[in-house]
Amino acid sequence: MNRMYIMVGYIATLVLAILTAPVCAQPGNLGHNPIYPELPQKEYTPDYFLVGEVDIVVDETTKKATLEFDTLQPASAAKVYYGLYIPEQDIKVPQYRRSVIEDLVEGSTSHSVEINIGKFEGARYDICNFSENGGVICYRIELFNPDLASSVFYDGGFMVEGDYSIVPCIIEGPFVDLVNENSAVISWETDVTTTASVEIEGRSYSNSESDTHHEIAITGLSPGTKYEYDVLISGIHYQTYHFKTAPTNPRFEFAIMSDSRAGVGGGERGFAGVNYHKLSQFSIDAYNNGADFILFGGDLVNGYTTNMDDYRMQLKAWKDATEQIGCYIPIYEAMGNHEALVDVYDDGSSYGIEFDKHDNDITKSAETIFAEEFVNPANSFPDPENTSAPGYEENVYYIDYGNTRVIAFNTNYWWCNYPEDFGGNLEGYVMDNQLAWIENVLDDAKNDPTIEHIFMFAHEPAFPNGGHLHDAQWYNGGDPAQNKGYNNTQIDRTHVIERRDELWELISQNGKVVAVFFGDEHNYNRMNLNSETPVYLNGSTNSNFTNPVCQIITGGAGAPFYAQQETPWSDDVEFFYPSKHYCLVSVDGGIVSLKVVSDSGEIVDECVLKDGTPTNEANGTTTELFVEVIPAISITVETSALDFGMIGAGLKSSTQ
Repeated sequence: MNRMYIMVGYIATLVLAILTAPVCAQPGNLGHNPIYPELPQKEYTPDYFLVGEVDIVVDETTKKATLEFDTLQPASAAKVYYGLYIPEQDIKVPQYRRSVIEDLVEGSTSHSVEINIGKFEGARYDICNFSENGGVICYRIELFNPDLASSVFYDGGFMVEGDYSIVPCIIEGPFVDLVNENSAVISWETDVTTTASVEIEGRSYSNSESDTHHEIAITGLSPGTKYEYDVLISGIHYQTYHFKTAPTNPRFEFAIMSDSRAGVGGGERGFAGVNYHKLSQFSIDAYNNGADFILFGGDLVNGYTTNMDDYRMQLKAWKDATEQIGCYIPIYEAMGNHEALVDVYDDGSSYGIEFDKHDNDITKSAETIFAEEFVNPANSFPDPENTSAPGYEENVYYIDYGNTRVIAFNTNYWWCNYPEDFGGNLEGYVMDNQLAWIENVLDDAKNDPTIEHIFMFAHEPAFPNGGHLHDAQWYNGGDPAQNKGYNNTQIDRTHVIERRDELWELISQNGKVVAVFFGDEHNYNRMNLNSETPVYLNGSTNSNFTNPVCQIITGGAGAPFYAQQETPWSDDVEFFYPSKHYCLVSVDGGIVSLKVVSDSGEIVDECVLKDGTPTNEANGTTTELFVEVIPAISITVETSALDFGMIGAGLKSSTQ
């Protein structure tokens, strides 16, 4: 069963409200260092099946390779698919051509599969001059997980020369990261320790240390220029790729999507905690539709695991699905509630008491591993919220691209499922230091004449519309009967709405913020918030929401769908679509437009978010937010309210 640790409506939506208050105003131990109960810990790893690395040995005489690996519990015979890559393809998609079933009679935790790579010699299967030069063998391991009653998959690759001797291979990436007008970073992982370098236009960039993880900074580039780059490992040319630097001319496109955790339907929809099927499809489609970069707003994977290796394996599966275009355009990731790596204390309940793992000599927090697995900007980030709290580096950041600033913030920092009782933080709850950082970054962009547009992205929406609601009571701080902590203790959470307002006032009063993108709800919806939008349970408004700002929820990259529900602002929702999709944003000087593409390739929403008309702001640099729907929508969807109800003590049903 695919259990999901999501806070119930009243927390997940309270938190969706993205909020916090000064420590002195926070109830109980919220924001304090964790108080760990004197209870036994338990393991929870529902997506962890293949453990450790796949060991590969190649016999140069027989021209066969043996793949050896272990499973967490006994598994029946594995099946391995294997093949080559087509050199002419810009997007390197594995071309599996042969398969073999493991010679195994009874279930076992130890597995060994022999594949005949000599079969790629000769004209019948040789698509890359493999007979002469060798090449990369791509493989996919299929195993049957009895707990899930379905197959699970793991991808990998190794490289041989023409004489079948095994040589170092890139097993992750390369990725182009941190692209601006004059520089970029190229990163990748190799299966063994190597030196690394990148060559561009006769210039060589390298890092002097041998390692399996490589990050190479490229400098001295020209704006708006396409560059080919050659990746070298241990001095040997591996492959040629390309990327384009940020333009000085403010004309570009970017894609944004969220929630690619495992979906329903089997096969690649449940690939090591990832909906590989939809994620790779949307990533490739966004690239082919001209996106210069991609933003991803959290819930990359299933997460909610107690095992650090499992957490890394899921993130690596996510990167496996995106590396086909990540070598050409940068992808910037934010953390969702499913990017959870936890310690669980067994109190006899279904889920126990959960804490974000603590950084020490033995364990690492979800935030720290997230920063190690991805290359995101470290130009600016808040200080940790307390002495035991994790860092914000590379999970809260901003990027400037052309005339635009993009701000990533973290609504799932330092999570605990009962923070008022045991410390840590609520899901979706933006704490003090992060809020102050957001204010400073917004103010800096407002005062920068080169920045014309601001976009923000995080996970839990400030104003949810479908999928994480129990009822409307929480909008004014919650019905006291429903604001429950551990053992049903009553908690006053009125401060969460105050901080939602405080955050949205910073956003709306800036004058340059065009849209704030969220995920969490597995649907697409768009609404324009202003001083006339009803944002409280009694239907009243907030006059401090000075400038209109578009909230866009785009949680359709693979997770199971949610329908629309009733909220005080339902009448202000301009478009709702409950199925798989991604968003494509076009910036052309002062004009910003939006296109929403479904998994069938249809345009489900298309509008102008900002028309470029100057306003009367004192600095004279802002333009009018102008949401004009283009009458080219090819799908009309009607949705109905759906009450998911409350399950247990503060947790949602595992099927949601």
